Amino acid sequence: MSRFALELLDGTHDRKSFASGLASIDSYLKETARGHTEKGVSLTRVLVSSEAQAPKRILGYFTLAPCMVEAVDWPDVPRCLPRNPVGAVLLGRLGVDRLMQAAGIGTRLLALARGIAADSLGATGGIGMVVDAASADVLGFYQKFGFRVISGNSSRLFLPTHSLVAMSRD
Repeated sequence: MSRFALELLDGTHDRKSFASGLASIDSYLKETARGHTEKGVSLTRVLVSSEAQAPKRILGYFTLAPCMVEAVDWPDVPRCLPRNPVGAVLLGRLGVDRLMQAAGIGTRLLALARGIAADSLGATGGIGMVVDAASADVLGFYQKFGFRVISGNSSRLFLPTHSLVAMSRD
């Protein structure tokens, strides 16, 4: 049995005590994520202890949303894309509570997010997963897992569908 459970964010989760060290990650979870999940804007999933009871301490979380991107000049994107925007999955946020950092939680969350994105893109189509790194350290984290910067000094990274599918099989 796993020590962790991935759950859709709801009222049983303790958002107030979550602290990642990045204000934008913390405030999104505390102030916005639940409303976006309830309205269908995006879905936030939280990692909790498999034995947690309400209010459940959030060890980490990620948010996924569908998006449209103009990706004609992006790396690993087919050259014959239409001029119109194309579908992708946006990894809007990924955060790990300070008490769990350096314990592999971020890697686990990213793997789970990639699997969900691969399933979604396999069912609907799309070119891959997009993420906007919150800092240079975070940029390096995503690059370790195959994400590529889309251009020069951009903080936007991209992982094509074929890479997502291959990773979700591993």
